[in-house]
Amino acid sequence: MGKSIDRIGRAAIYILFGVYVIAALYLLFFMRISMWDHLTYREYFRYNTNFVPFRTIAEFAGYYRRDDSVYGDISLVNIWGNLAVFLPAGIFFPAIWKKQRRFRNFTITAAAVIIAVELLQFLTMRGSCDIDDFILNFFGAVIGFSLTGLKIVRRLAFAGTE
Repeated sequence: MGKSIDRIGRAAIYILFGVYVIAALYLLFFMRISMWDHLTYREYFRYNTNFVPFRTIAEFAGYYRRDDSVYGDISLVNIWGNLAVFLPAGIFFPAIWKKQRRFRNFTITAAAVIIAVELLQFLTMRGSCDIDDFILNFFGAVIGFSLTGLKIVRRLAFAGTE
């Protein structure tokens, strides 16, 4: 009886992971309009890249503090959205792959996945290539990973694998 429940739990984790991946791909790529028809790569690079850590975060926080009605809500959604989009990865990666339960392995994988996303956004001209997105995405993934230390999360996510 226990093994069949564990198998059902594992199947549920894989299904939820698939749903998460599809939702993340939609949010990160398909929900956005490509700038192919509007900008050259040079122009896109100039307007949609940021390599100065915390520049965009500080800019968005400033909009929110000033109660700027145009950018205030967008800035809040940007900051919290970037944190939230990779938080589930922090739970799913260790739940699915045992090697990802080591913090070092997890951080390397999370960083590589986020860098790949940022590069793909740049190459497809969807979204922006921003170090602050990386910082927020990475921090969100680490928060998710830290949640795997909670008993309830371990019981649900690691059923039959510990």
